[in-house]
Amino acid sequence: FWRVMPRTEILIQARHTDIHYTDFSPPPTLSSTENRYYIGLKWEATAATTGTIRLGQVNKNFDSSARKDYSSFGWDAGVRWSPLTYSVFDFVTAKTPTEATGVGDAVVSSIYTVTWNHAWSSRLRTQALAGYRKDNFLDSSPNRLDKTSSFGAKVSYDFRRWLVFGAEYTHANRDSTLSFDEYKRNLFLLTVGASL
Repeated sequence: FWRVMPRTEILIQARHTDIHYTDFSPPPTLSSTENRYYIGLKWEATAATTGTIRLGQVNKNFDSSARKDYSSFGWDAGVRWSPLTYSVFDFVTAKTPTEATGVGDAVVSSIYTVTWNHAWSSRLRTQALAGYRKDNFLDSSPNRLDKTSSFGAKVSYDFRRWLVFGAEYTHANRDSTLSFDEYKRNLFLLTVGASL
C-alpha cells in the first residue's frame, strides 16, 4: 500500500497459488498454478463511502500439456455506502477463475451483487440482496455457459438479548447453454439463534 492522499491508498498485489490434485489417469491432471497481478485503490471518500478496487492479469497454467492454459484480465472490487449509520449498501463485483466442478478445465466467473442492510430499530433488522453471475466453463464439450440471477430478503428480530428469530427467502434462476443444467429455485428459511 502507498498512501497518496489522506484517505486514498494505491495498492499493488501479486499472488501465487499452487493447486495440486491427486492424479487420476485418465483424464489428465487438473493440477495447476495461478498467478495474479493486481493494481488498485483503497479509499474512504467520505465517512459514508469506502471501497477497494483491484484490476490486473490472471494466469492459470496447467501442469498437463493436454489442458489449455488461461490468461485474461480480472478484477475484484467492493464499495460500501452508508447514507445512514443504520443503513448500509454493499456493492461487490469480481472476475476470477475457480476450480472445475466436473465439467471443463476451470470455470471463469463474473460476479455482481448488491446488498442492503437496514436496522429499523435496536431489535429489528432486514437485508435485501440481488445478484448476477456468469460462469464460463473452459474447454467444456459441448461448450457450457451459465447465467444465474438471484434476489432475496431476510428479516431478524432480537426477541431477547440471547434469542433471535429470523425468516429468509431467496429466488435463483439459472439459464445455461445446456438445457438440462437450467433450474429455478425458491428457498424459504425460518431460523432461531440462541446464545448463552
